[in-house]
Amino acid sequence: MNYCPTVDVIIPCYNVEHIVEKCVNSIIAQKYGNTVKIYLINDGSTDNTANILESFANNTNITVILHEQNRGLSTARNSGINAGRGEVICFLDSDMVVKQNWIESHILVLSEKGIVGVIGDIKLPETEVANPLDKYLYDKRRGARQIGEKGPIKFAYFLFSNTSIKRIVFQKIDSFDEILSSYGGEDTDLAIRLWEVYPESLRFTSKAVSEHHSKQEFSEFCNSMYDYGMTNFLILIKKYPQYKNDLGGQYINSISGYVIFNPITRFVVNILGSMKENYWLKRYLVADSVIRGARRV
Repeated sequence: MNYCPTVDVIIPCYNVEHIVEKCVNSIIAQKYGNTVKIYLINDGSTDNTANILESFANNTNITVILHEQNRGLSTARNSGINAGRGEVICFLDSDMVVKQNWIESHILVLSEKGIVGVIGDIKLPETEVANPLDKYLYDKRRGARQIGEKGPIKFAYFLFSNTSIKRIVFQKIDSFDEILSSYGGEDTDLAIRLWEVYPESLRFTSKAVSEHHSKQEFSEFCNSMYDYGMTNFLILIKKYPQYKNDLGGQYINSISGYVIFNPITRFVVNILGSMKENYWLKRYLVADSVIRGARRV
């Protein structure tokens, strides 16, 4: 591989004492031919995360950045971006563990002509049994997986939990919008601006895999999406009215939106879902949660 840039790995950390040590060690163990700097942002954790992060402070390739209060993923990622100098920036969530070829797999795709950003795949840890939410999150019909590895990825599928971009892109776009401090949407916001400048230059790779160590129930996820609907979802629609339909905003107050998303349909979908597990029924309930949140506002 001729392309072998320096790499910064940015890991925002908030109350992840159960897994963050394994996450960091999986980056330390990477097999890669150039300098890798790791930036651990303790974003106001209230558990033992701070002590675990400090145990890595003597490693000359690791920088621990402290936020006294939880300020959200946008600010945490920006702190890492501003602290580093690597030619490529890799973003990884702190509840994820990667294989030794993770960085190399990202760089291999970034080495292709014209590519500036790559999103990797996320899977359930091999030792865990999938619950209903896991079956939805890791379904092959969801996210960038449905596009595959050949064609460009549009902004809606370009998230930043397992992602790499060339630092040079920040000469043309701003970094994460720190107004988006609550759950969801901060990566979509950056992805829109990235995609507008580089519409053919974002890719997905199934080879850069991260195992997601976060057990959550489907109802909890829907509650988070409801909160997103009340907050950042509406900010995105206001900020990017030209992408209102791409974001799903056309369903908030339109006639078609009320025909599709209403208490009767939701009741029927829940009944059907209790009888048989189905990806599309779950997808409806997730979208319904976002629209209900937006309508409440």
